[in-house]
Amino acid sequence: MKQLTVIGLGNMGMKYLRDLATRPFYGWQVSGQTNSPGKVDQLQAEFPGMTVYQSFDEVIANPEVTAVLIATPNRFHFSMAKTALNAGKHVLLEKPAALSIAEIEELTDLANKQHLVCDVMFQTRFSPVFQWLKQHLPELGDLQRFHWEVPQYYRPQSYFTEGNWTGTWEKDGGGILLNQAIHQLDLVNFLFGLPEKLVSQVSFGRYRDIEVEDEAVLLLKYREGLLGTFVASLNEPLGQERLEIIGEKGSFRYEGQKLTWQTPEQTTTITFTDNDQRRKSHRAVIERFLQEITESGIESRTGSASGIPVSENQKDFQLIHGALLSTWEERWVELPIDGKQFMEKFAEHTKNLR
Repeated sequence: MKQLTVIGLGNMGMKYLRDLATRPFYGWQVSGQTNSPGKVDQLQAEFPGMTVYQSFDEVIANPEVTAVLIATPNRFHFSMAKTALNAGKHVLLEKPAALSIAEIEELTDLANKQHLVCDVMFQTRFSPVFQWLKQHLPELGDLQRFHWEVPQYYRPQSYFTEGNWTGTWEKDGGGILLNQAIHQLDLVNFLFGLPEKLVSQVSFGRYRDIEVEDEAVLLLKYREGLLGTFVASLNEPLGQERLEIIGEKGSFRYEGQKLTWQTPEQTTTITFTDNDQRRKSHRAVIERFLQEITESGIESRTGSASGIPVSENQKDFQLIHGALLSTWEERWVELPIDGKQFMEKFAEHTKNLR
């Protein structure tokens, strides 16, 4: 029997483990890995008979482990994924898959070389509302502009002070763009593609005593004439996500689980349930990941079983790193940027903070 091991049993890791254990996939055994002895006892009491590993090395050394789901702090994602791939194991990564474009490229090349699946957990792509938008965007005709507000990720100062790694470049890798709004940036790429260039105003430690970005405003320009604005902040306690897309034939507006479709002839409102979206979208990513492995759908990732390959995360880093570079150098940045050159700029601008 094939075995999937969840690596890192914090908040997200435990959610994945419980979901997988209570609603197992046919033909897959689920196990967990934690460095906490106390959690081992807790898991064995909650899930009698489940294998619980006490080290990552133990997981890697076990030939019965076919795949791993890595849900550790960001800074461990790349090294753990690389080790797992080199050991011949399929990998599903919590976002972000790594901390740089170069690391994403390395994981992509390694997975291809090893003929293994390496996917990333961008579950929001499978939310019913965004699947609906992807399907119906052509009905707006030529797109003119979109505006996306992402203020729902409120984080008080205690969120950073109680942790020993959040809010720093070295251990967290970034702030609101990398850790929270990356889901919406991924959806920008999913719905509209990578823009031709961008300009931004990113704030670092404006509202919180942190090194990384806590607010960002981006203006995105596409070759076809489409303009997009993207605003993200972690300082709005009552913030609510809002997306507006304007085309030549009408508009879509999404806010508060409601989507409004307006044309000159009529207005239609569709309601999406948030709890259903969250549960089903996480499940969809895991299902597709395991189905790819089970059906050996590795060579072609365009069928119904296709998940979200790690290479897709590179596009998100183009937006994130492009936004940082634009603010630091006060200029428009053409995309795609060179990952190696960006890291040189990154080291220059963060050397006194790290």
